[in-house]
Amino acid sequence: MNKDEFCEQIRLCENAMYHLALSIVKTGCDAEEVLSESIYLAYKNRDALKNKRSFKPWVLRIVHNAAVEMIRKNARITPMEVVPESADESGENDIATNLTLRQAVENLRQPYRTVVFLFYYENMSVAKIAQITDANTAAVKKQLSRARKMLWETLKEDFSR
Repeated sequence: MNKDEFCEQIRLCENAMYHLALSIVKTGCDAEEVLSESIYLAYKNRDALKNKRSFKPWVLRIVHNAAVEMIRKNARITPMEVVPESADESGENDIATNLTLRQAVENLRQPYRTVVFLFYYENMSVAKIAQITDANTAAVKKQLSRARKMLWETLKEDFSR
């Protein structure tokens, strides 16, 4: 993969890369640092990628590993900055619902937050999530199931008020 192809692929995946890093490290500053490190590592190892169609899962795995490594090195987790959803024509209730759901997802502990992000926000298959997180598909399915139950309990409480 030449430099121009690599840059184009990074541009296509940049948003997903940032949000995955943010879902793990929880701060924008740390996510940007993980993103920089991941791009450097991906570029340095771009010849290891055998199938160019597998670029996104490959680079997301690098982001995942870099974010986990940052947490290990820092041994700290800080609160995530809440990024409000952009307003749309559907009204304030939808915005409030989106923010409540987003906050509920952000409050999930790892690995649940990561698998929910990849499955629902990035529309990735269980198999690709397993590849990225270095888990087996049964474990990812179980994590998604548990995350859904946690979200249901959290959201049930919020909406019953």
